[in-house]
Amino acid sequence: MKYLTPLKLSIYGGMLFIFVMLESPVILLANRIEPMIMGIPFLLVWNLFWWFALTALFLVAYLTNWGSPAPQINHSAKQPSEGDTA
Repeated sequence: MKYLTPLKLSIYGGMLFIFVMLESPVILLANRIEPMIMGIPFLLVWNLFWWFALTALFLVAYLTNWGSPAPQINHSAKQPSEGDTA
């Protein structure tokens, strides 16, 4: 990637980590009915927490314009047209 800043790298790393926590065999560790958290099974709380974390990370990414390329600076001066006088 041409414009890989530390912010973009941390956002990509966070996304990868959260997807691993949601979809890998690590979820088998959370596949329990007990403990119940506010009456909700632990597996459901696990999934809701990681989806909330992923949504918050996407919000941070959106607010920082992490997918946009670095702005290009145009150094060319505006040329006066024929009818303009200085």
